[in-house]
Amino acid sequence: MKKDIVIVGAGVIGMSLALSLSQRDKKVLILEKDIKKSHSINRIYSISNKSKNLFKEIEVWNEFNSVNEIKKMVILYRSFEDKNNISFHSGLQKIGFIAQSSDITSVLYKKVMADKNIELIDKVNLKSIIERDENNYEIESSESDIYSGDYIFSCEGTNSFIKDQISIKNLIKDYDSKAFVFNIQTEKSNNNSAYQIFLENGPIAFLPVSENEFSMVISVRNKFNDSNIYCKENLTQYLNQITNGSFGEIDILGEVINFNLFGYNSDSYKHKNIVFVGDSAHSVHPLAGMGLNLGLSDIIEIYKAFDLDIYKFGDHRFFDKYARKQKIINSQARQQLELIERFYSLENSLIKNLVGFGMSKINKNDFLKKNIANHANQNLSLFN
Repeated sequence: MKKDIVIVGAGVIGMSLALSLSQRDKKVLILEKDIKKSHSINRIYSISNKSKNLFKEIEVWNEFNSVNEIKKMVILYRSFEDKNNISFHSGLQKIGFIAQSSDITSVLYKKVMADKNIELIDKVNLKSIIERDENNYEIESSESDIYSGDYIFSCEGTNSFIKDQISIKNLIKDYDSKAFVFNIQTEKSNNNSAYQIFLENGPIAFLPVSENEFSMVISVRNKFNDSNIYCKENLTQYLNQITNGSFGEIDILGEVINFNLFGYNSDSYKHKNIVFVGDSAHSVHPLAGMGLNLGLSDIIEIYKAFDLDIYKFGDHRFFDKYARKQKIINSQARQQLELIERFYSLENSLIKNLVGFGMSKINKNDFLKKNIANHANQNLSLFN
């Protein structure tokens, strides 16, 4: 089967990319291994204003039902009672949104299935990547079906089959940490406020899903990882201690998921007619909730390639600028987050005084806070 574009992976990135390319009047084929399983996993995403604009461009933003606008964002150092914090207010700075992946994927799927330029095939198991000629690959499934296109986009996520097949490596940074992800229900309202507190053992994010519910992301350095603390039975006590009871009684909703933390950038974002996008190309520390946003920024740059008068569509070099630019941007974003995480983890009196003084000064400067918020809402890009 031959199309203009073949996308492997029908997650948020894959379907958003398909809809974006459809707007360029390209015939798109999406291949998915198990869409029911893929879409049954519900994650909480932080959405920047840049990402919101992409969702508006592909005409899905107004269809989302569970988007919660963040009214306030507070960055804390070591204690919820510390007066030297940085507070961002939606009335002065655009902050962002919290959304559920189940809502996003449901809306995207309906939009994809209704798009005349897009065909989605489920239950496709990839067997091999075949070199068709010196500049092009095609895909063979376990059923011996052949799928080809002018370009193949890998939107498979971290464990990319395509990347393994053509021996593209990841440049990996092990954070020597573990993440614990879960939701909590609180007795007191969070007033749609998000909190990021930097503790000695790692950062903790409180993301407001609704008025009385947070999505939690606890990052813990392995040397501080105590199974007696970071287990479902004791986490509520730990959170009450950290927050000094600010949210009243806390209950954990559902299961606590944990995984090792590492970041990476693909050695190459493009090889011949294969292009890597989103988690297939890069991953960052979760402290700022930038993972999905960086993938959506990839899509924005792919869309821009059609406005360049350098190579014609079909030339294997058509997305070269995307590959070069996004590799640099995503590497810089990862380095920014790693620098913030390392700096806030340092433990000595001089650093503590410096951090407290700096946060106090920043909090009093609305101009500086506006620029920080704008930088975050541009998905940490230094090119804008």
